Amino acid sequence: MTQASNLRNKENLSAIAAAPGYYKWWAARPELDVILNALGVSFNEVNLALETNGDLFCIYVGIAVKESVRARLDWHVNDPHTASRVKNGTLSTFRQSIASVVARNQYDKAATDSFIDKLYVEWFCSDKAIKSEEAKIELRDVERRLLLEHLRVLNIQENKHPLARLCKKTLRALRKQSKQ
Repeated sequence: MTQASNLRNKENLSAIAAAPGYYKWWAARPELDVILNALGVSFNEVNLALETNGDLFCIYVGIAVKESVRARLDWHVNDPHTASRVKNGTLSTFRQSIASVVARNQYDKAATDSFIDKLYVEWFCSDKAIKSEEAKIELRDVERRLLLEHLRVLNIQENKHPLARLCKKTLRALRKQSKQ
């Protein structure tokens, strides 16, 4: 696990394997509170459903099948985040959610980057080939399992955790409003 700001350094980023895999985004309590407040959810409502690692809380999980985990994390952390990328929908869903929750404005690159830099990311690589059917099956199964085991407050798609309804509707609305 590393602080996301460390992945702005291309040397650190290149240390991540060029393999498919999955990853988890973690937040300390102050950043988690920013997210929960924006979603209209109290910490006490979700505390027991969140995955923890020390004093960090897992807020999002994702998979990289069509490209490497390195490329996917580079996209999340180092995206140029231009107005045309927002308009064309080529920002990652993770960046869209962070921008919507933190700045209420998907065009606010500075606020999005600043918040992402406070987060931590953990990744796991698969021994399957990028773009392979085996990687797709394996990693989608992992993602579904992770989304059921614990609440991931920033995941929308495939998030069937019993408490996900507390977050998903508001997050969708924030994302829609903040793109305009």
